[in-house]
Amino acid sequence: MDGAKALERPAGVIGRDRERAAIDSFLENARAGTSGSLVIRGEAGIGKSTLAEYAARQAAGMTILRAVGVAAESDLPFAGIYGLLRPVIDRLDELPATQAAVLAGALGLAPSAGADRFLVSAAVLGLLAVAAEGGPVLCVVDDAQWLDRPSADALIFAARRMAAEPIAVLFLAREGDVDRFDAPGLPELILGGLDHASAQTILAAVVGDAAAPVRDRLIAEAAGNPLALLELPGALSAAQRRGEQPLPQSIPLTPRLQEAFRAQIERLPIDTRSALLVAAADDTGEVPVVLRALAELGLAPDALDPAEDARLIATISGTIVFRHPLVRAAIYEGATLSRRRQAHLSLAAALAGEEHTDRRVWHQAAASLDADEEVAAALEASGRRSQLRAAHASAATAFRRAAELSSDEIPRGRRLAAAAQAAWDGGQPDRAREAIAAAVPLATGELAAQLCYLQGVIEFRAGSLAKAYPALLNAVQLTADPDFALELLQEAAEAAAYAGDMAVVAEVCDRVVTISPITERHRFQVASASAWRAIWSGDHAAADAAFADALTRAALLDDPRALIWAADSASVSQGFGAGLRYATRAVELARNQGLLSLLPLALHRYGQELVWNSEFSLAYAAAEEGYRLSIDIGYGTGDHLDNLATVEAVWGRDQAARRHADEALTIGRRSGSSRLASSAELTLGFIELSAGRTEQALERLLELTTPHRLGTHPTIALAAVPDLVEAAARTGRPADTSVALDGYRVWVQQAPSDSAHALLARCDALVDEGGAEAAFSRALDLASALPPFQRARTRLLYGEWLRRQRRRQEARPHLRAALEAFRALGARPWEQRAERELRATGETTRRRDASTLDQLTPQELQIANLVASGLTNREIATQLFISPRTVDYHLRKVFSKLGIASRTDLARLPLQHGAVAAAPGRAR
Repeated sequence: MDGAKALERPAGVIGRDRERAAIDSFLENARAGTSGSLVIRGEAGIGKSTLAEYAARQAAGMTILRAVGVAAESDLPFAGIYGLLRPVIDRLDELPATQAAVLAGALGLAPSAGADRFLVSAAVLGLLAVAAEGGPVLCVVDDAQWLDRPSADALIFAARRMAAEPIAVLFLAREGDVDRFDAPGLPELILGGLDHASAQTILAAVVGDAAAPVRDRLIAEAAGNPLALLELPGALSAAQRRGEQPLPQSIPLTPRLQEAFRAQIERLPIDTRSALLVAAADDTGEVPVVLRALAELGLAPDALDPAEDARLIATISGTIVFRHPLVRAAIYEGATLSRRRQAHLSLAAALAGEEHTDRRVWHQAAASLDADEEVAAALEASGRRSQLRAAHASAATAFRRAAELSSDEIPRGRRLAAAAQAAWDGGQPDRAREAIAAAVPLATGELAAQLCYLQGVIEFRAGSLAKAYPALLNAVQLTADPDFALELLQEAAEAAAYAGDMAVVAEVCDRVVTISPITERHRFQVASASAWRAIWSGDHAAADAAFADALTRAALLDDPRALIWAADSASVSQGFGAGLRYATRAVELARNQGLLSLLPLALHRYGQELVWNSEFSLAYAAAEEGYRLSIDIGYGTGDHLDNLATVEAVWGRDQAARRHADEALTIGRRSGSSRLASSAELTLGFIELSAGRTEQALERLLELTTPHRLGTHPTIALAAVPDLVEAAARTGRPADTSVALDGYRVWVQQAPSDSAHALLARCDALVDEGGAEAAFSRALDLASALPPFQRARTRLLYGEWLRRQRRRQEARPHLRAALEAFRALGARPWEQRAERELRATGETTRRRDASTLDQLTPQELQIANLVASGLTNREIATQLFISPRTVDYHLRKVFSKLGIASRTDLARLPLQHGAVAAAPGRAR
């Protein structure tokens, strides 16, 4: 046998005990109603597809949905998702109407008016959950490295959010390929080579007559790769297998396998090789399409028969399937450029009709060697259609290729700019930066302004703040549109504020007030800028009036971005936490309007306001959700990590808090965000203070509040003073805070909020022993303006002071109130401190009641609040981008933990500090 015919192939899986056990467990969990995902990685030919077949066999009785990534389809939006969901696409009408419309538009089944890409992802999750209502589902995605990016993003998004659905999702991806399948957060299994015994078993089944030295050489060359064990012997002559002729020189395995396949291909008739090239260049695999293309080249319909006889291809359900992706690669890469062009042109001709427009233009583009404005325009139109389907990554590829084929600089610049925007919208900031760099030399006027704006936004959200606001200010100089200029100035002010460059913020505010506002949003922006200018000039009456005007206007807006800004203004003018109503509304609108690119920003502000208001569980849930979404979108995660760390410090989760705060600090310093870095430093100081390590807390906070310290954000330094003063007082070093406290006093005396004055009075009580009683009295008089946690801290400190004055009877009510408040908040280290102080007064404290709401996880509490606000499971699932079954799963756990049986019972509970906390989307 000289390799003209394929050698016998052993059936089934040989070896792989560990991998089979993992798959069996994975499937068993799905049958039991627990979702799971698994990514199996390995080199070409290592046996991934064999394990996929094993999983399918083991999934007997389950609904099996399959998709295969194809390199030729990697630029076609949602090709992978369409292939996977095709068997259940008739159940689209069982989804909520919005999700059904979005997914139908994305898959080209209905017109699309445009949607956020994560709405498509949520709809994919929804349809998989619908499919699982009738029983467990296995999704198998082979060659995931070649999935089109929108499909990959949607499936990863869905897989991360499954919990209680009987769904197993198995991804198989080639390792070491240029196109890598990145799936952060999903469990992975790396597939190595077979053990020696399994390799011998395969080789014996293929070439039992080979000489022993030849078998040893083949096993060594294959390095445990099953495909190599199957295919390399076929490239040897009979004399070589018997050891009578020397074996070929060793070369890397993947090229060697392609050479083995190429040798088989070269022995086929010329017409068959030409027909195979058409099939390899085709992205449909549909027999009628390939046959029409063959006819364009004058080839007979039976030209592929010899390839099928040689088992290089097979026809399954009207689709041409290659034995292995390396066969397709060997055919396509082994062909000359002119032959590839002929194949693509024949396929373009075969794909007539409007329904094939996008596939046709990609074949035309593949056949184009020089500038071709007609093809470029068609590709640009294809990119626009992809954008409407929320397939932004595919759109970016289309625009970039259209730019390459453009015959003039003006359309080339426009298309590169479109590629940059689409790449950013698709969560690919590095790719967007590359397109911007290519477009900038070609752009003038408004296009140049748009590019600078995009560059600024990318750097603000996912890069360097030092580059962000200069780019945004440059865009202001380039645009002649006053509306756009206002937007740019607002973004620039925010970026500069994060960077701590308050001089630029002041300069921007000066420019904003010179622009005549047109819309209500613009009037809000001008009023906000006027308020900030008044603060800096010392005119606090004018600032109060301008802030009041700005917030009144903000309350009338259905604009999440403006409401996020309004939350900041409210906190400054009315006290920290006063912005909660605006942040809550921003989250609601971002969800309802499908503006998921804004949702992480809204969740950050919402989480901050919740932290200040002592709504710690809801704050933690918001931070967790914001963190996950930021990863999905490609935004920085530092702000959410900082919120997580703050809550963890309150709860006494010391290690997690430190890890998250350290990571936030690293991100802040790397991005140039003075605000984030300083906030993370404050959080690290608070962690030490919560844990009772007051010396370490003092050192951290003294460094942060050092006047004019490079890199410190002035607002955060002021916010750190109450913690600094407490740490200093507890270590006997109150004098160390004098400079920082003087600056804080000046700031508070200019502030209209009672909460700021309450904290200043507390600070005075800690540093002025002689005037402590009067200062504590002022602090307690104003304590109602403070949220529960801060109010409890004031009473704890006063109780401690009274005990030290030997006034134990007077101390007990304050310590008891602090203890109960900390206990209700789950603030374990603070609760323990209050317990110690109360015991020191001679009072016995009761044991902590474990049967309280703090048994609920943050997500359970979040869902409980949503249920209590009157939302259905389906409405909750839509808001949180999970499935109704997952909502039900968490809700049942809530009922069990709280000992209740109905949604009505839940609505009666004080879920968050004495009142049912309405979720975003409902009035508080």
